Amino acid sequence: MLDPNDELLIPGPTYPQYTLITKFNDSNPVPYRCIEDEGWQPDVDNIRKQISNKTKGIVMINPNNPTGALYSKKIIKEIIDIAGEYKIPIISDEIYDDMTFDEKQYAASTLAKDVPVITFNGFSKVYLVPGWRMGYTLFYHSGDLDEVQDAFMRIARSRLCASSICQRACISALKGPQDHIIEVNNKLRKRRDFSYKRLNEIEGISTAKPEGAFYIFPKIEAMNNGIWKTDKEFVLDLLNEAHVLVVHGSGFCETYGKNHFRAVILPTLETLEQAFNNLEAFMKKRFR
Repeated sequence: MLDPNDELLIPGPTYPQYTLITKFNDSNPVPYRCIEDEGWQPDVDNIRKQISNKTKGIVMINPNNPTGALYSKKIIKEIIDIAGEYKIPIISDEIYDDMTFDEKQYAASTLAKDVPVITFNGFSKVYLVPGWRMGYTLFYHSGDLDEVQDAFMRIARSRLCASSICQRACISALKGPQDHIIEVNNKLRKRRDFSYKRLNEIEGISTAKPEGAFYIFPKIEAMNNGIWKTDKEFVLDLLNEAHVLVVHGSGFCETYGKNHFRAVILPTLETLEQAFNNLEAFMKKRFR
């Protein structure tokens, strides 16, 4: 879809591959603001302001990596309306679709009407098989994406397929019982609630509450005190001194991820407690 100097709108912060792949095609990733105080919901007005005659698509990641945001039905509809107005497609990354805590996820294609949507999804997250590398793409359109879909299929045919045994297993996963999803989400909800509460108790750290996926994206309030020059410096010090591994926020967006870090809430409550205790001791030591 992208020619040199084209633009692709991506959420800020975003999954870094969208930035890298866009640049690889000599095009320009343009981040749009997501509002931290509103649970990292996309800023629809900012999306509209970022659109130009070079814009070739709008990326949505819902639920979001790295923030754990779950986009509201209203917000999704508004973004789709903008895409329809400017006759550009939506690229919707929905690999965490059923990993939600309090509300359900709305698939972009179910709300799109006559707006073309390319949906990326897979089995790694919801069906707990990350090592299988099994994914799929959905094309929703009325002919608008014929050339793109045809090119996509030609690329797919030029590669060796995924393991046929895994493909059969994934069919069974889709058609079989879904009980494990409720169990997994219940565990993640407890870990989300604990992480949200515990992180906001630590001086120099604050965080919005994630509503999906298994990430949390705290703000390093202590950056304002000049203790660290960059969020990358912060996470390296945290790793070396407190032995807690997180990812620096500017790696997800230099504009909207700056002075944050991404943490994963997959570990057990006991492991999370130890990590947050280490983080708190680290922060207290640095504030002295």
